[in-house]
Amino acid sequence: MKKFKNILVVVICVSIASQVYFNFLIQGFTISFSVVVFSIFLYNYVGLNPMKTAIITGIITSFIHSSVMDFDKIPKMMTPEMAFFVTYGVMFYFLYYKNRKKDLTKFMISIFFCDLFSNIVELSIRTQITGINSNMIKDLLIVACIRSLMTLIILIAMKYYKSFLIKEEHEERYRRLILLTSGFKSEIYFMNKNAAEIEDVMKKSFSVYEIVSENHYPEELKNLTLDIAKDVHEIKKDYIRVMRGLEEIANNKIDIERMKIKDIINILEIDTKDYIITKNLDIELDFRVECEFYVLEHFYLMSIIRNLIFNSIEAIDNKKRGLVKLKIEKIGDEYVFSVFDNGTGISESNFDFIFNPGFSTKYNKETGSICRGIGLTLVRDLVQDIFKGSISVQSIKNKSTTFTVKIPTISFRR
Repeated sequence: MKKFKNILVVVICVSIASQVYFNFLIQGFTISFSVVVFSIFLYNYVGLNPMKTAIITGIITSFIHSSVMDFDKIPKMMTPEMAFFVTYGVMFYFLYYKNRKKDLTKFMISIFFCDLFSNIVELSIRTQITGINSNMIKDLLIVACIRSLMTLIILIAMKYYKSFLIKEEHEERYRRLILLTSGFKSEIYFMNKNAAEIEDVMKKSFSVYEIVSENHYPEELKNLTLDIAKDVHEIKKDYIRVMRGLEEIANNKIDIERMKIKDIINILEIDTKDYIITKNLDIELDFRVECEFYVLEHFYLMSIIRNLIFNSIEAIDNKKRGLVKLKIEKIGDEYVFSVFDNGTGISESNFDFIFNPGFSTKYNKETGSICRGIGLTLVRDLVQDIFKGSISVQSIKNKSTTFTVKIPTISFRR
């Protein structure tokens, strides 16, 4: 069924291409673009039998070109063009199709001779052999050379185009992998911090059990506190087991020692633009990197900047003509990252809480669900713990907000 569809495509395309032609040498003998199209299909549709394809193509295209209303004369009108395609298909079958070692050079030599001899056969039928001379053969040689060259140029262009598409696809996958791993590692980092808090809860619950035991509280209370301590311990074990598994996946996911800051921002800019287009947002981006340096902990830095950028996009909400600016510069012994937006701003009363775990002013208007609010907490922890830097915020309600991250240059020299 697939081969039949492919043959149908060949026939349709060749028939359309055959309308581009000019008369050559004698009346009725034409040189058309269809032979180039036919050759390209034979090269790409390697599963098609060239003889069968040529016969079907020859019958249909020659029938289309036959403008004679007298049905008795149609076979005579169709014969020369059919002979061309049949000769072409048979020669191609033995010169190239049956050859085990196939390459572009052999293909080009094959189609040159197929074109030349098929034209000679067609011309011989039209002139009844006696009309062919050496000058005609020379002209057919030139035609075969030109059409073969056209085929070569088109095939090379197609290969470059395919390579370009594959490269773009690989780059897109690479960018997605980088972003995915960045978010993955950041979440694992946050889970590690939570593990320490679970440990602290477990110690406190066991301390309560000891106090209850020493002060002769009721046995039921003593057993309850012990069960709580045990349950917290089991939760901690399961939590750590899951976390270690995720860490192993993240570490094996992608192996890059370090990245240039401009490469990191390029990935983030493409991702952000895609998001803005997908959500149909009216937001302008202005990303500027005024210095170049390598980042070892690039996944964490990417997570920091990405969180701040998407925070800014959410803060703009449905504002007309939003603006998000990212600027990276070196000032003294620090790299300064500033993210500005002209969104809704932050109330002064919230300044002391925005970096607290769970704090969020965002909620789903349809469901009423509040966001989990770990973005800025994660950003602050990564800035302070991983890069030994600092983060600050300046905001004017209903006007603008700027987050500024300062990281010592020495943090990027490890």
